[in-house]
Amino acid sequence: MNITADTKIIPIFGNPISHSLSPLIQNAWLKKEKINYVYAAFCVENKDLKKAIDAVRIFSMPGANVTVPHKTAIMKYLDTIDKSAVKIGSVNTIVNRNGKLTGYNTDWNGFFEDLKENKINIKNKTAVVVGAGGGAKAVLYALSYGGIKNIIIASKTYKTAKDISKKYKAAQAVEIDKMNGFDFSNADIIINASICGMKPSDVLPFKITNFKKTLAIYDLIYGKETPFKKFALANKLKYVSGLGMLVRQGAFGFKMWTGKKPDIKIASELIKK
Repeated sequence: MNITADTKIIPIFGNPISHSLSPLIQNAWLKKEKINYVYAAFCVENKDLKKAIDAVRIFSMPGANVTVPHKTAIMKYLDTIDKSAVKIGSVNTIVNRNGKLTGYNTDWNGFFEDLKENKINIKNKTAVVVGAGGGAKAVLYALSYGGIKNIIIASKTYKTAKDISKKYKAAQAVEIDKMNGFDFSNADIIINASICGMKPSDVLPFKITNFKKTLAIYDLIYGKETPFKKFALANKLKYVSGLGMLVRQGAFGFKMWTGKKPDIKIASELIKK
């Protein structure tokens, strides 16, 4: 890439951030489209979040990405927030339009498009969502948008799950300890939107019994042998990792910043390497 005096920076703010694959993906897209931007990762402490957002304005950056743990806290520093991001309660993509910053949530778009890509139909189906954090919020919005019939939210933070469930008619919160006696025979998809699987010692948060052979497992975690992946493989169930969601949510952001639709295949091949 040719760095010049006109090169613009698109940052991703998070903490930690060194594990992020977004710079690999976004810079490959920028290179192909011959756009004079550089996408770079910045580790930002909570106390410095406002300064980071101010930098987007001061240096006329086209926009930014935001990841854990700043997706909710960032919202108060923006000028406008897209209605879907308001309902979800988190922002992961920022667009700078002449100094006015608008926040979007492209996680839900990425998840929804990846479901379609993997031929997972959610209309009038039943989903079990594990977790109640930012990823789960985006998933719930996507499921609702796609016409899901029932959503069970199982989380260690039951109160948070309960609060989130009030936003969606199809959703109900269940204490995760009570999931061991849950009847999975009506479940069509289990979505892991929790941190279960980030550590090698992690185990399934509950027993999954009496399930049908068509049950699909979608794991927002990618690149790891999570308990959900092991369960799916052991029972010959359809399994999808969050890799496609990562690429597709990034593609939505890329188009917002550049006006160009990126090549999904390039990103997928890079990550596999």
